[in-house]
Amino acid sequence: MRHKGTYKSPDSTVETDEIVSENNPWSPTLYNDIVYVRRGLRNVALPEKYRLSYEPLYEAPGSKYVAMLKRLTLSLGVLGVYGAKLFWESVQFDDVYALATLIGTWSPALLVQYKTRDYVTRVFRLYDKEQPQTLENLVKDEKLVMEKLNVTGGKTYNTLLKVADNDSLKLCNGDTPSLLPYRSWQSSENGHKEYFYLVDNVGGMKMDRLWGIVEHNSGVDNGRYIAEATKEKCT
Repeated sequence: MRHKGTYKSPDSTVETDEIVSENNPWSPTLYNDIVYVRRGLRNVALPEKYRLSYEPLYEAPGSKYVAMLKRLTLSLGVLGVYGAKLFWESVQFDDVYALATLIGTWSPALLVQYKTRDYVTRVFRLYDKEQPQTLENLVKDEKLVMEKLNVTGGKTYNTLLKVADNDSLKLCNGDTPSLLPYRSWQSSENGHKEYFYLVDNVGGMKMDRLWGIVEHNSGVDNGRYIAEATKEKCT
């Protein structure tokens, strides 16, 4: 069972459906809701023992603007197809005008889709309902659900990110060419590399801890990593 809800970013003042998400922290049946993640082109259900956290660890501050940009550029592309058709069928204009119209109207859409393909709207922790909710159990098999926008910007989908014992979870290189998509984290599983774009300094101490793990795996020390020995002393 899934209770789809409308996701509105905290700065939203528009009382309309903006982004439809399957992750609904306010669902009355959240404890029993099945969590789905994207595997290839399909959404696959996780085992029933898993549930989402009651609130996201991270909410992207500009998610509604990215979604709006996706929609506007796609709409421009659709209008461009109609304009190109008119040029193509008109005897007064050369066919090159139709081609130029298609290129001019679809280039922004393709650029936006490419640059924002790894944009993360929200991050949820995944809990095992069969295990006591102790710090040791949470850290031992820590998994995150990374919520991303689909092509149209009107709906989200989930990807699963393993944090525990995942040395491949690292920062993206600071010298990444500007032509590549926006991305800040990277992780690989079974030879498949996946990227995520998250804004730093958003989400408070819980996200600082995750950033510390990612930085530690990357050989970066910004004072946010909590060593295992320190964790044991704190508990």
